[in-house]
Amino acid sequence: MRVYGEAYLFINFWLDFLSLLIAARLRRAYFHRARAIAGAFAGAVYALIAWNGGSLLRGFPALFASMLSVTLISFGKRGVSLFPWVAASMLLLSGLADMMLKNGASPALALVMCGISSLGVCALQSRRSSAQESFGELILAYRGNRVKLFALRDSGNLLTDGVTGLPVIVAPEKGVASLLPAGVLPSNPSTLPSGWRLLPIRTAAGNGMLMCFRADRAEMRRNGKTLPIDAVIAVSAFSEKAALVPDVFFD
Repeated sequence: MRVYGEAYLFINFWLDFLSLLIAARLRRAYFHRARAIAGAFAGAVYALIAWNGGSLLRGFPALFASMLSVTLISFGKRGVSLFPWVAASMLLLSGLADMMLKNGASPALALVMCGISSLGVCALQSRRSSAQESFGELILAYRGNRVKLFALRDSGNLLTDGVTGLPVIVAPEKGVASLLPAGVLPSNPSTLPSGWRLLPIRTAAGNGMLMCFRADRAEMRRNGKTLPIDAVIAVSAFSEKAALVPDVFFD
């Protein structure tokens, strides 16, 4: 199929713009629309010039310089680290568009299919990121002992300690067993140790009390980063292995 200059310019602009969007979503980089439009337009202009120019402009060095320029215009200094992702996205999308055009598809259909493919990649990444944002690792240290617990984001955990005003993390008894002082049975309020207190709770099963304490040190590890947090730890006999962590420690 013969593609005219205006269509060729727009096709390359669209593919460059989609490539920048995919790279930003995959690497969780800020996507500045105006800069991305400028970068994609610069890449499209190069493609049009190369199309009408000699073999030197169509060679790999010129193509490499063009893709790098597009990335730097769009992402600034971070473009260096994002360049491999942008380049890979450009090659894949241009390959898809080229295959469709050679098989008789119209430029409009090729653009639509590239757009749908890009949105699919972004949607999958968003779902994956959302899932990752709901989990973490809780690290607690208390009186010389230390435990690690799987942390689950619980938007329904609105507990607040009435004494300190701190949010409350509900941890399973088995997960923090090594932190409990000798003789303490969380299900038996009469074994409440010195320095601990009882926290009233209301659940679907009714009202109750949980033993709670303040760890010597508490940390949350997410996405490769470990940050200290300030919370009260309530010990529950529920069978789950994960600690139920309020939204505040994920936001």
